[in-house]
Amino acid sequence: MGTTQRGMEQMMEYSLLQKMKYAQQLTAQEKHIVDHILNNPEVVFESTAQELAQATYTSSSTIVRLCKKLGTQGYPDFQLKLALDYQRAPATLPPSDHPFTELEDVHSAMDSVPYLYHQALEETRRLLNVSVLQRIANWVKESGRIDIYGSDMNYYLAQQACTKWNELGISAIAHNGPNMHYLNTMNPNVSTLSFVISHTGENQSMVDAAKILNGKNKNVIAITGNNHSSLSRQSTETLLSYGYNEQMRLSKMSSMVSVLYIFDILYMSSIRDSY
Repeated sequence: MGTTQRGMEQMMEYSLLQKMKYAQQLTAQEKHIVDHILNNPEVVFESTAQELAQATYTSSSTIVRLCKKLGTQGYPDFQLKLALDYQRAPATLPPSDHPFTELEDVHSAMDSVPYLYHQALEETRRLLNVSVLQRIANWVKESGRIDIYGSDMNYYLAQQACTKWNELGISAIAHNGPNMHYLNTMNPNVSTLSFVISHTGENQSMVDAAKILNGKNKNVIAITGNNHSSLSRQSTETLLSYGYNEQMRLSKMSSMVSVLYIFDILYMSSIRDSY
């Protein structure tokens, strides 16, 4: 078994449904099938491969090929892994149309929050590229200054990351949006490493900041949930964050945990370099 296939299988062991959302290198037909399943996952349990092919105007061979590309042995194995994925979610998690604030009591929240944290950490870990992380960790070590750009909640995450690096003697500043005067008058003799946070990757002020920095030949790291976003296209490297997209409130919680995890990985690498 090749490295790519083995890696895909390991990816699927935790959350097949969520990983389908981040699948890359799919054909137009395969992407159509994935979108169909994501809109109604239960169709997989109710349909044969031939029936699913008819519903998506594709062929059963395309269905099987997609299943194997996603790391399963075939359609029956795909059905089983998707069913197991459903069972992993704790009963205390509310359905998507049920407000999170209506959990029965605080004990339910005590059970749900650790699951959400664990899910966000595991999903983020599987999305991260170790080689890219190592390269960025080296840039942190070589930088004379670190700038982190983020708006709203992301600004407070940036502040936390900067506080930790400052405690190590690494100069780091959080920016609540692009400071055009600062960006246009940056000292070219200072090696500045910039992180720009936007879960969608389409926050225009963040994209503008990355574009200016990119034009100054600075290393720019996008932290985003969309690898094909405008922000990613203006950045040197992209670190994918995770968000539980089915429910907006949970998505914000998961995204926050994911971004903190990414920065803490780089912080831990900095600690090793400092001592």
